[in-house]
Amino acid sequence: MGDIALSVVIPTIQQRSEVLAIEYLDHCEFDDYEVILRDDVPVTKARNAGYQRANSDRILFLDDDSMPRNGYLREAAATLSEEDAVAGRTVHPRDDMFAGQLTSHYSFGDESKYVDRFWGCNMGLQRSTLDAVGGWDERMGWGHEEKDLATRVVQEHDIYYNPDMVVDHPYAESLLDFWHKQYRLEMETPYYLSKHGFSKRQILTQTVTEFLQPSKYLGRTASLSLARSGRTIAKTAGRLSGLRDDRLRVDDDTRHSV
Repeated sequence: MGDIALSVVIPTIQQRSEVLAIEYLDHCEFDDYEVILRDDVPVTKARNAGYQRANSDRILFLDDDSMPRNGYLREAAATLSEEDAVAGRTVHPRDDMFAGQLTSHYSFGDESKYVDRFWGCNMGLQRSTLDAVGGWDERMGWGHEEKDLATRVVQEHDIYYNPDMVVDHPYAESLLDFWHKQYRLEMETPYYLSKHGFSKRQILTQTVTEFLQPSKYLGRTASLSLARSGRTIAKTAGRLSGLRDDRLRVDDDTRHSV
């Protein structure tokens, strides 16, 4: 590989001039990097193709609407010179109903530490780490693909959380967009769970149990209760749809025949 410090992989269907992340990267006071755009489907295939083409052994992954703050690239380069994998701090940059509880998963706090997951809009790995775990699962689309990769990474490697690697990234544009994302996310949940030992019956039982929990519908305000209620319904519908996925039948048959 070349001497470049970082390769930044961004899956997108947009033209290069329209990718918001590039505009923000250009404002970082660090120029020893390259940007690789891939429009492969699904997103996991795009990320695999991107890192395999990269000229650096230190790979960053961003979404096309990620907005890295100044200093991001320098922090990433320094961290990946010492760590196998890194998760950055992601911030929902708006004071709206999604700020707070609905985006609490975005950040791991103010202190650096080792964590067990990362998000595709703000993360990085050594090429050797990606190779060792087999890269991204190209049978997965958007939704839990980062969790799946992280689950495999932490079996043999550490994921370091650097709170100074900050990316602004809106979680949702509207309530309908939020619910739609939850539906899409949960369509992948059965496949993710089946990969990690859950049977269809167990997944269905878990889905029904969560749907019937009153706490899944309650929030501190009426608007938050509405958001959480819609999310629970959308997640249930998405997960039930995902249970009809052919990937589960193959995986169930394979697991039970071992």
